[in-house]
Amino acid sequence: MKKNIIFVIKTNQEYIRFIGNEYKENEPLLNSFYESISSVYIPLLNILERLDSDNNCKLALVFTPSLLNLLSNHEIQNHYIEYLDKKLLLGKSELKRCAKNPALIKNINEIIQKTEKVKSDFVNKYQKDIISKYNEYYQEGKIELLATCATDVFMPHYPDMSEIISAQIETGLHAFRSAFSQNPDGFWIPELGYTKGVEKIIRGYSYLYTIVDARSLLLSTTMPENGIFYPVRTDNSLVVFANDPELHDELFGSEGIINDSSFKNLNKDIGFDLPVKNLSAFFKEGDVRYATGFQYYNKTFNEDDKGIYNEKEAVEKARQYARDFMNKKGELLSKASKVVKKIDFVNLVCTLDADLFLKNWSEGIYFLEEALSCAGEFDLNVTTCNHLLEKQFMLDKVVPYYSSCEGEGYGENLLSNKNCWMMRYIRKASERMIDLADRFPNDTGLKTRLLNIAAIELMIAQSSGLLKMIENEEFPEYAAKRFKQSISAFTSVFDSLGSNTVSTEWLTTLEIKDNLFPWMNYRIFSRKK
Repeated sequence: MKKNIIFVIKTNQEYIRFIGNEYKENEPLLNSFYESISSVYIPLLNILERLDSDNNCKLALVFTPSLLNLLSNHEIQNHYIEYLDKKLLLGKSELKRCAKNPALIKNINEIIQKTEKVKSDFVNKYQKDIISKYNEYYQEGKIELLATCATDVFMPHYPDMSEIISAQIETGLHAFRSAFSQNPDGFWIPELGYTKGVEKIIRGYSYLYTIVDARSLLLSTTMPENGIFYPVRTDNSLVVFANDPELHDELFGSEGIINDSSFKNLNKDIGFDLPVKNLSAFFKEGDVRYATGFQYYNKTFNEDDKGIYNEKEAVEKARQYARDFMNKKGELLSKASKVVKKIDFVNLVCTLDADLFLKNWSEGIYFLEEALSCAGEFDLNVTTCNHLLEKQFMLDKVVPYYSSCEGEGYGENLLSNKNCWMMRYIRKASERMIDLADRFPNDTGLKTRLLNIAAIELMIAQSSGLLKMIENEEFPEYAAKRFKQSISAFTSVFDSLGSNTVSTEWLTTLEIKDNLFPWMNYRIFSRKK
């Protein structure tokens, strides 16, 4: 019996304003985005290039529409090159500052070399357009790409508003088609937040499969005969795969792999530790501090024992962990194959958060590459979900249970005492957007522009990313401000339509700042007849 393992990497990126003075205000977030390009998106392309070309479809990826928008923007591409140049300039000053410490010099040189390679790859190999390269691999069948919603909307917050969910899915599909040359087979439910009925909307857009949290299947009204190791289907034959419920704890739990003491300590960044005078390439006096990418210590660091990072040792450990991981998954699937009934394969879906897995774990990219490379040694076939759909209309039917990969399994952190104040504004704006789409079904000109920008601002406000930023206290001031800006803009549109007055200058400025979906058609929020 074939043992299939599937790696699905979900990218995360909120839309960031970068026009005019917004660029300086949002520089810490843009810096974090640039780090993602350097540590996630370009290294992933290099992995795909190094993998044996005969072993196609090793990896599945989910690109959010906001990420696609930013990566394809020429201004952002040029800003990213400027960021790399600043990082190289800082590296030179660090070489002078640490000249008497050979261990630190070694680390600094490694960071400089990586930055130079990333810049060379971005400018020369990919001509600043890494999305086109991913599309090329997609066309060749070397990767699978799943579409997702316009923003990371948490669907269980809108069980009574099918128009909201439908609009999010339709906009996400349009964004996917604008970036890639083939229609997607799979749909990624944001935060794996399944709620009853969304399968009908998803299937209505011709998607063949989706992925849910394992709890959704294990707690379904009809227990799947083969558990999480074989796909099932809903009443309308949308194929459903379950994620590996043990994966997060194995990698990121209190005793997870990521906590190995030899791995790089990403919290010890010179951007926070050194005086501003030593960081002139990045900061001026009074600027908000953020990470520069220069980290020199491993996780044994403390005030008494400053453990210097050894990249060679850390990478070797990451590769060994990957082999142990694949061996363990191979053994699990072997056990599963002995108890399943009347099927010709077993599968395990490993869903990985790009920020958590690759950006926040310096050695994660080496772990992933080794896992993909060594799978055959453990009798594992690395594939993607779309290759396991041959018996789509013969699979067992289930009614999945509400669940999510967030919080303790039910997304409770997306409606906590820290962020619950946002929901009443989102719900009211959502109700109003549906009503506006019905009230103005055939309008053109200025009213259309107003309604389209209202739809965009609503979708930005609906993103669970803003909820998580406040809950996790990661740029919470920015998240609250961004949310209020979008709700305020939406309310201004609503009031303008009621009073039949509008400032065209205000509207034009907002359209330039939030050009996330320039092809937006507000009518997608209309009630379905």
